[in-house]
Amino acid sequence: MDQATPPDARPDTPVESRLRALLDRIAGGAPLHEPGADLSQLSAGPDALAAQPDAGIGTDVESGGLALAGADLSRARMEQADLSGANLRRARLAGAVGRSTRFTGAILEEADLSEADLSGADFTGIVAGQVKFAGAMLEDARFGHAAMRFADLSGALLDGTDFAEADLWGADFSGADADDTVFRGARLDEAKLTDANLTHADFAEASLTKASLAGSRLRGAHFTGAKLDGADLSGADLSDTDLVRLNLGTCRLRHAHFAGAWLNGTRMSVEQLGGAVGEEVAGAYEAAQASYLALEQNWKSIGSHDAASWAYKRGRRMGRFHAGQQARAAWGARDGAGFLRHGYRWTADRFVEWLCDYGESLSRIARAFALLIVVFAGLFGLTGGLFILEGPEAGPTYNPLDLLSYSALNMMTANPPEIGLKPTGRVTNLLVGIEGGVGIILMGLYGFVLGNRLRR
Repeated sequence: MDQATPPDARPDTPVESRLRALLDRIAGGAPLHEPGADLSQLSAGPDALAAQPDAGIGTDVESGGLALAGADLSRARMEQADLSGANLRRARLAGAVGRSTRFTGAILEEADLSEADLSGADFTGIVAGQVKFAGAMLEDARFGHAAMRFADLSGALLDGTDFAEADLWGADFSGADADDTVFRGARLDEAKLTDANLTHADFAEASLTKASLAGSRLRGAHFTGAKLDGADLSGADLSDTDLVRLNLGTCRLRHAHFAGAWLNGTRMSVEQLGGAVGEEVAGAYEAAQASYLALEQNWKSIGSHDAASWAYKRGRRMGRFHAGQQARAAWGARDGAGFLRHGYRWTADRFVEWLCDYGESLSRIARAFALLIVVFAGLFGLTGGLFILEGPEAGPTYNPLDLLSYSALNMMTANPPEIGLKPTGRVTNLLVGIEGGVGIILMGLYGFVLGNRLRR
């Protein structure tokens, strides 16, 4: 029988050979800068190092993994490598390709991984203050429980990345593309997420105190239980976003978008919007109408009736603006039926706004009363059909006081009392009937609006 091969005579596997070569280079003090160095599938985690006691070098006392502090591994290939627990403090990995690489528990403080392709990599539990991931590809990477204060992830591709429970205080995500990214329970205080694409991102239970999300796209994002004290959401797209029972009272919401947002019990004020929602500023009047509807329902839910009234009126106005847009488009397309339909809607809404501010203004109804009294008094004078019945002045009257008195009484009461004036002639009696009918309608409208105000 052949004698068994002694352990020290057993040839190294390819992975072991790469590890030994890497450790030898470290021991010899040779620089690790070797553009395109192949470290793929390298097994250099704490368990692999412990299994090679004869190497005698390379284990970092602080992290228990490979000692690579300050190493230059720029543009290295390290797909599916295991660098868990490695000390990569201030290491340079810019442009590296490390898909599905394991960095679990590694130290990456001030390391530079800019423009690296690290899709699917595992960074769970890393210590990485001020690490640079600018422009990196990190789709589906995992950063759970990572400590990454003031990390630079600007312009990074983060679709599906998991930052659950990570400490991202002051991190920079400006311009990042982060669809479906998970920030559940993460700490993002004072983080910069301006102009980032955060569609369907999950911020449930996250802390975003004084974070900047100005101009970010947050459509469909979830903020259940999130803390947003002092956050900047100016111009942010919050369409279809879950904002239920949040306190946004200290946030900056100037020209934010709320179309389709789920708002209920959410604390905020009209003044925070800067006079208009973002859809209105952009001229998207149909979406603006939906945005004001969401705000109206929210303010009703918290008993802020004046704010709800403001949102209702703005929403109706957006409907009128949208009808005007459609009428102009129909005119340009030579669509007569469409022009008449949308034009009628615009005209009707404009009249209702003038008359009573969409049923919200008593003063406008009073103004309409006064104006119509004067108009009908003038019409009575033009027809000459209002007669004084008795006395030396008997006959048709053109005295402004007589005309206004009769017009006011006719407008305000169903049967005006006898004041020595009588309408004669078909035209005058027709005007009397019309004015009486208009007066009844206005009185009913006034009572309706007054009742709404009193109930509030």
